[in-house]
Formats: sequence, C-alpha cells, structure tokens
Amino acid sequence: MANQPISVHVDNQSLYNVRTMLSGLADAVPKITQMAVNKAISGVKTDATNEVAAVITATKTKIREAITTRKMTSKNSHAYVRCEGKPLGLIHFGARQTKKGVTVKVLRSEPRGLIKHAYIATMKSGHKGVFWRDWTGTRRPVKPGRAYGALPRKYRLPMSERYSLAVPNVLGYPPTIRAVLDLAGPRLEKEMATALKYYMSKL
Repeated sequence: MANQPISVHVDNQSLYNVRTMLSGLADAVPKITQMAVNKAISGVKTDATNEVAAVITATKTKIREAITTRKMTSKNSHAYVRCEGKPLGLIHFGARQTKKGVTVKVLRSEPRGLIKHAYIATMKSGHKGVFWRDWTGTRRPVKPGRAYGALPRKYRLPMSERYSLAVPNVLGYPPTIRAVLDLAGPRLEKEMATALKYYMSKL
C-alpha cells in the first residue's frame, strides 16, 4: 500500500487562538507561582507541626504557635516558613501532680518521668505552670500530708518555672527536618500543577 500523504491546514484564526492562549498563560505565570507557593507554604507548616508532634507530646496548637509563615504577594516574592520560640513549660507535656512531685512525658518514645518536689500552680495573672522552689537552705522535713503552699514564706520563695524542649530544637533535629523537606518538594510540585490546571481552564 502506498503511503498516503497527511495534509494539515492551520488557518489564521487557529494561529491567533494559540497565540492568545500562550500569551494569557505567560501573563498568568506570576499568579500561578504565587498561588502554588502560598498553598505549599500552608501545607509545609502543617507537615512541620505534625512531624514535631510525632516526637514530643505538646499539643499541635502549642507547636503551631512557634511556626510562622510569610506568603508571597504581587509586590514581594519573598516567602518562608519560620520556626522560633523559647523552651516550652513542662505544663504542656501532660504534667500531673503527685505526692512526690510532678510527672511529665516529654518525648513520645520515652516513659513518664518524675520531677521531685515540683508542683503545679496558677499565678494571679492566670499563667499555669510547673514550678520548683529555689530554697537551698536547711529546713525540717515536710510533714506527711502538708501542702507545699503551706510552707513558711522563706521556704516557698523564690521559685522558678520548669521548662523543657523548644519547638525549633525539635524541628531542627535531622530526622525531623528531613521528613518535612521530603514532603515539601512533592507538595510544591502538586500545587504548581493544580494552579496551572486552574488557569488553563480559564483560557
């Protein structure tokens, strides 16, 4: 059988339509990028929160407070996910008062631990935490059943709150940050494809 020639005819109107579509897509590139990056950033914050929560027992709400984002705008293309914060108070790690002190569970991979002579208290400001009396002088043993709050003032003060890990320390732990970064790349690619598909449907 002889080969049949294939004839393709493209009229001027078709060429105009293609040029119009490509032109519209080029104009939409900044918007596509902005939409994808901002969606990805929100997702990375969620991933970071989940990965940190898999290591420590603090609530996701508390962890999320230490993670901030800056989204891309039409005037500023600088966007980021940032983690900052001081060590979290032990009250955020399932603190429980016992007769011997306060028990907490900081790492999910480890059992609860006892902090002897510590106590849970709420300040007049409403702040609640795990505290420790800083008195280092000698005193008589506490009588059985006697509350620490009933101790003479010189034994009760000064006192200081007890803290544990900071969220940035946990997120910066190599296995944790690696897991977040491994998720970030595919997430951005997915959001770029979604944004591109959305704008293509508008052309």
